[in-house]
Amino acid sequence: MTRARTQFVGNPERRVSTLLFSGLLLLLLLATLFAPSAGAREVVIGVLAHRGTEEALARWQPTAGYLNSMIPEHTFVIRPLDLDGLRWATANQELDFILTNPGNYVELESDYGATRLLTLRNRFGDQPYTVFGAVIFTRSDRDDITSLRDLEGKSFMAVSRDAFGGFQIAWRELKLNGIDPFKDFSRLEFAGFPQDQIVMAVKEGRVDGATVRTNILERMSAEGKIRLGDFRILAPRITSGFPFGHSTRLYPEWPLARSAQTSDDLAQQVAVVLLTMPQDHPAAVAGRYAGWTVPLDYHLVHELLVELGLGPYQVQPTLEDLLAAYAEWIAAGLALLLLLSGTTAYVLHLNQRLKQSKYVLEMEVRERMRAERGLLHLSSALEQSADIVMITDVDGVIEYVNAAFEEVTGYDREEAVNSPARILKSGYHDQEFYERLWSTILEGRVFKEVMINRRKDGSLYYEEKTITPLKTEDGRVLSFVSTGRDITRRIEAEERARQREAQLAHVSRISLMGEMASSLAHELNQPLAAIVNYANGCLRRLEQPEIDRDALRQALESISTQGERSGQIIHRLRNFMRRGEPQRTSVTVRQVVAEACELAALEAKNKRITIKQELVDTWDQVSGDPIQLEQVILNLIHNAMEAIHGCENCPRVVLIRSFIQEGRISVEVIDTGPGLPEKDMEHVFEAFYTTKSDGMGMGLSISRSIIEALGGSMYIRPNLPQGARFGFSLPLEKPEAPASESVTKREEKSLP
Repeated sequence: MTRARTQFVGNPERRVSTLLFSGLLLLLLLATLFAPSAGAREVVIGVLAHRGTEEALARWQPTAGYLNSMIPEHTFVIRPLDLDGLRWATANQELDFILTNPGNYVELESDYGATRLLTLRNRFGDQPYTVFGAVIFTRSDRDDITSLRDLEGKSFMAVSRDAFGGFQIAWRELKLNGIDPFKDFSRLEFAGFPQDQIVMAVKEGRVDGATVRTNILERMSAEGKIRLGDFRILAPRITSGFPFGHSTRLYPEWPLARSAQTSDDLAQQVAVVLLTMPQDHPAAVAGRYAGWTVPLDYHLVHELLVELGLGPYQVQPTLEDLLAAYAEWIAAGLALLLLLSGTTAYVLHLNQRLKQSKYVLEMEVRERMRAERGLLHLSSALEQSADIVMITDVDGVIEYVNAAFEEVTGYDREEAVNSPARILKSGYHDQEFYERLWSTILEGRVFKEVMINRRKDGSLYYEEKTITPLKTEDGRVLSFVSTGRDITRRIEAEERARQREAQLAHVSRISLMGEMASSLAHELNQPLAAIVNYANGCLRRLEQPEIDRDALRQALESISTQGERSGQIIHRLRNFMRRGEPQRTSVTVRQVVAEACELAALEAKNKRITIKQELVDTWDQVSGDPIQLEQVILNLIHNAMEAIHGCENCPRVVLIRSFIQEGRISVEVIDTGPGLPEKDMEHVFEAFYTTKSDGMGMGLSISRSIIEALGGSMYIRPNLPQGARFGFSLPLEKPEAPASESVTKREEKSLP
């Protein structure tokens, strides 16, 4: 991607390469869109109607129409729902896709196997954004409420306890400021959707303060319903590039998720169609968004739910909580117990022996009945659990399995009980793994790990397993309870995503070589022309009566030299263009930079540009795939040369430098071109964003994906006095240390 917007002129070979590549992508897209399906049917998209049903239909029905036009073999319909409706419909498999807030998505993912496909790029005016937060506000004339702490003892309104943007985001900030919404407000009111009514309640003075998601106030103001000056935002924050007032941290925008029963083919078709939707398409304009992007990282949402103990991280009530909740019942029970004790003492005084025997017998019966009810309840809970449950003794022999175990492994309960747990052993874990497992649980600690196990039919599955020791009061381990979840589909989906990313990187390398095709052809023409000339000279010498063997030998040596030169060029290109799975090995940065410069030297020579290197000569090895790293560096060099080539009076020098800082190596490609405007620098690494008239906007996006997958990061900075510097940093590998003494391995035990 270049830093200056230019017109595509001249160079017919480059025009042909670009047109061929664009045609190939169009054919691939059409093949995906019109692939034969299992049969036309109605596809239901559940949408969280946070501003009401009518607003949700008006906003999202055009998007359904767009999908109908692009995927005609299916009929897409929008179904607006509230939070409870979304959960119910997902549980009953009535939805194929779900568009909801991040908090609700995490719960649906945990409980019903929903999987995110894309993240919404929202829009306000002409500005796109992919994050949102919450605003905590009051009326501007409330001089007694100027901070979050001032809300203590006041009335407060939100959407619902389960609303992510409409309450939970604000709940987290209130908690950090020492306010418990359920104890410290004089009144906490949940009004439900739409959120507009909450804003009106504050405006009319029916509550002192409230919270809604970001953009509600601004949209209501744009619709003429309110004046922003009538409200005061509490604890206001300013975030660069984010157009709305907010009081909280920002979280990734709404995800579009697929339900567990939705087919992979349909999910892929919908993802491709929405990713390629222009941001100015009428459906996007009607929906007030700027298209879609690849799914963002939702770890901040998980952090919030963990901190508040919500969703899949819901905290079980403690004894203190139970005592506080049932204090009146406990007091009544104690009073009743005292009364019964007095009565019993009086009766015992009259007939002590008989009554005492009867009392003891009744207590024994009650204890036995309570124990039986407890065992029955525990057994029922384990049978109904979706998790795989297995109980083994200290020797690894299975004592109990639940229905989920039978369903996942294929072993009947009669086959599994009294069998060693090693029947699940897959052979994919080494002796060291089992030593670590046993040392952990025998010490009475919990062991958590993703394991590869084998079913009865020999197939493998991934299990997210937790093994908990059951101990006596003196700390002695009695048995082990193993609970787990089958995550095979999630692992396979991650592997498919990794393969698609590798394929996209290969297509990017082909595109880059297509742009450099003219330089490569020119470089190959020179040695080939020399070979032809020398060969013709040899033929003429052979026709002479007397042959000059020295001259003939010299000509043949020149042919060999030029042939080797051509072979080296082709060898470098074949290595760079080969398609295969990324191989993560130890890579020397200096060597990768040198190989990239050799490929770029052809284009640099044609454009009369000098490539300079200033690389550190210390230990510079990183972990990664050398071809992918070479692709990143060559892409940055190519962009730098195009920026300089389009500038008439710019110095024609590209500098590649590296430096080491805090255990990381940084590589920068510095050009002396016209530089990039600040508005482009903010989006230059986004997919499909380009400043070139004929660009795809994928080169820098793919480069960033490659670097981030290796634990690194990419950046762009201005180069003073002119130009730009694109760079990336990666963690260095530690220098090899002498091998430590081997540890004597104890005999392998059975797998709990």
